Amino acid sequence: MKEHSGLLGKFFNKVGNIEVNVDLIEYEEDCIFYVYCPPLDLIGYGSSHTEARASWETVLEEYFRYTLNKNTLVKDLESRGWCVRKKNSQLKPPTLSWMLQHNEQLSEVYNNHNFQKVSLPISMPLQNAHA
Repeated sequence: MKEHSGLLGKFFNKVGNIEVNVDLIEYEEDCIFYVYCPPLDLIGYGSSHTEARASWETVLEEYFRYTLNKNTLVKDLESRGWCVRKKNSQLKPPTLSWMLQHNEQLSEVYNNHNFQKVSLPISMPLQNAHA
């Protein structure tokens, strides 16, 4: 069974949302648990895995809220290596090799920490793509 972010379906707009799988890197350092999403460069943390995941979902929700309010979601995604095809509302996250070259935090985690990678479907609001 697919695991879904609690945000799935919260950001419907005129054209609906697009479900996209993103990778999450989960690791622990100095008794703090982290959930890091390299394609969006967003991180949550807590004293347990459950708290870290809840923190990450809050950060994701605020990221969407802020970028939608400022009308910068598409521009921000593209700056993070996403391929955004506005005409047919397609989204493609950056590849791992691209992110390892362009994202210092991912390189540090990948090279220096034990981690678990999980893929999670999230619902991406793209009302900006049709502006």
